[in-house]
Amino acid sequence: MKQKHLTLDERETIEQMIKEGYSFTQIGEKIGKHRTTISKEILNHRFLKESIQYNSYFANCIHSETCENNGYKGCNKSCKNFVERECLILKNTPYVCNGCSKKSNCRFSKYYYRAKDANNEYESFKSESRIGVRISQEDIYQINSIITPLIRDKHQSINHVFINHPDLLWFSKPTFYSYVNSSLFSFRNIDLVRKVKYKPRKDNEKRRTRTESIIRIGRTYQDFLDYTSLHPDSSIVEMDTVEGIKGGKVFLTLLFRQSNFMLIFLMENKTMECVEKVFVTIRKLIGNKEFKRIFEIILTDNGSEFFNPISIETDYQTGEELSHIFYCDPSASYQKGSIEKNHEYIRYVIPKSNSFNHLTQESCNLLASHINSTSRIILRNKTPYEAVQTLLDKEIIDKFNIQYIQPDNVDLSPTLLKGESKND
Repeated sequence: MKQKHLTLDERETIEQMIKEGYSFTQIGEKIGKHRTTISKEILNHRFLKESIQYNSYFANCIHSETCENNGYKGCNKSCKNFVERECLILKNTPYVCNGCSKKSNCRFSKYYYRAKDANNEYESFKSESRIGVRISQEDIYQINSIITPLIRDKHQSINHVFINHPDLLWFSKPTFYSYVNSSLFSFRNIDLVRKVKYKPRKDNEKRRTRTESIIRIGRTYQDFLDYTSLHPDSSIVEMDTVEGIKGGKVFLTLLFRQSNFMLIFLMENKTMECVEKVFVTIRKLIGNKEFKRIFEIILTDNGSEFFNPISIETDYQTGEELSHIFYCDPSASYQKGSIEKNHEYIRYVIPKSNSFNHLTQESCNLLASHINSTSRIILRNKTPYEAVQTLLDKEIIDKFNIQYIQPDNVDLSPTLLKGESKND
């Protein structure tokens, strides 16, 4: 395997072959490197040898033809208007004077490449680049004062903080994590929510499967794929539920796939009747015409609470079909992965095993507002609140009581709901 770094022997070969007039391509073939590697090596490690003019009548200045001192001893570097003339040969390969036949009589400043000097310079740079950090104490203090409350107290994601503070966090995310590992800031890895490991999935063979029932006919995931291929511009909404404690209140979540915009509705129980009640409320709120447009396709899992699709698809008064419900394959929740991923934000604020019984719909709207105001990489650093406005008018968003939260005010910590979620 070829070495990544040039060795002293390879540098000596470069020096010798430049002196003998070989091209960069020929030198690269000799030592097994690309010609651009040779070019970068020379340009990075050549050194300047300035011209010395002792009482010379040679005027090595770009103003020599117009200067009043032209041809006299005063036309040298002591003149405030002196600008040294450069050798045009150095603008082309090999960029140094090692092999130039005219160098002995040349009065221009010269560039040379020396293998030992280049190797020493490179080794010194490599050593220094691996020691310490390239960030000032002032930067550390500013990051601590501004970013620490956002990460440690409000549980904002690293991506959200980076997007909204580009001037402060001018370095890369990998560098940021290395600084955190080096304990430069007040917050630690334990304060970074994304550092928490996921619980291992159960073996697929051991999971419980559900027999396909009559209601799934024409509503399978393959039917979903067939429908979307014929209607590629359809609005797709992923639907799921989030439990607090068994037997307690639950969340019904609806996520618009294209924008990651999520609605959260509080239900008394995890039942078909409660799901139906939510959709009746939505249709009354925005009207059948808007409902038909923005809820054209609903993709959900095989939970028993969703086993009355007609009550969701159809207006119970007129019988008009307003939507199309499809079900993921059994044990394949990844087929609606967007909403599954978005539930992480809910768990930042309300960890598992915490009850929803003390919450209200206003609490759910507040939670959804903060989640929808979190910047996302997948949306090109926009928030779901901003992205959904290509689908929903602000008037519709306001009817759902979702508000935009300023970047530094986004709070994804348990303090957001001020203790409204409690253990039972």
